[in-house]
Amino acid sequence: RFLIDLRPLLPIEAPRCLCTMRDSRTGRSFHLMEDLTTTRGAVFCLASSTIDRSQADQVVETLATLHGTFLNLANQVEFGWLRTHEDFFHAAARNGVEAGHDRAMVRAADVIPSAVRAQKGRIWPAAVAGLALHEGQPRTVIHSDVHLGNWYITDQGRMGLSDWARVCRGHWARDLAYALMTALDVTDRRAWERSLIERYCALLSERAGQTVDFTTAWDGYRRQACAALLMWTPTLCPPPTLPAMQPEATSMLMIERITAAMDDLDVLSLT
Repeated sequence: RFLIDLRPLLPIEAPRCLCTMRDSRTGRSFHLMEDLTTTRGAVFCLASSTIDRSQADQVVETLATLHGTFLNLANQVEFGWLRTHEDFFHAAARNGVEAGHDRAMVRAADVIPSAVRAQKGRIWPAAVAGLALHEGQPRTVIHSDVHLGNWYITDQGRMGLSDWARVCRGHWARDLAYALMTALDVTDRRAWERSLIERYCALLSERAGQTVDFTTAWDGYRRQACAALLMWTPTLCPPPTLPAMQPEATSMLMIERITAAMDDLDVLSLT
């Protein structure tokens, strides 16, 4: 429904759905998508791919357009049928991801900064506390799974965003933190993140028709880091209710990048 009803409102590079059908009795569904490799010469990124600064700029431009469009149209477009970010979080909790996360923090210890390892017991409570940002602020439409493996590059050099299976209603800082902390090499993130967030704020303010200042964005960015980590630790050590979803090397790389950001930004000191 997102691809049919809301995707046409977005001036971004993203797949188009040509036909969708669903059987309400069985829950089976069918979605006919365009072949992006044919229509746009798309090359799909890997989680380990390297993007340059101009491509990183396109990532924040895409996110600002997505988030700003629906902040601006909140009173004109109905998207209340989308689940909330909290719905996804609580469903994951019911599936035992906290236990998987705890095991992964031990298994991945060699790639996690010592200061984060020493405070690992604070990560889950910090992620739960981060839900307040979604509950207390105006919601927009967020993609929710914006690691680099869900991006592609067209033959015109445009960054495109695919895999909208977790699209939901929530606060934009969730996507911003998850994207920059996973899509960028640690060195590049350290060098670019402030200027990228400044760029995001300017674009979001323009698209949404309301001012979003850097201090607000920086605070939200830091507070959503733990939620980003919880997208990846359970892929390294899945609980019995979930399948193995990612190669071990990919999970380790994402955990390394996100925990490096948590350490750099002193995320676990936030109250």
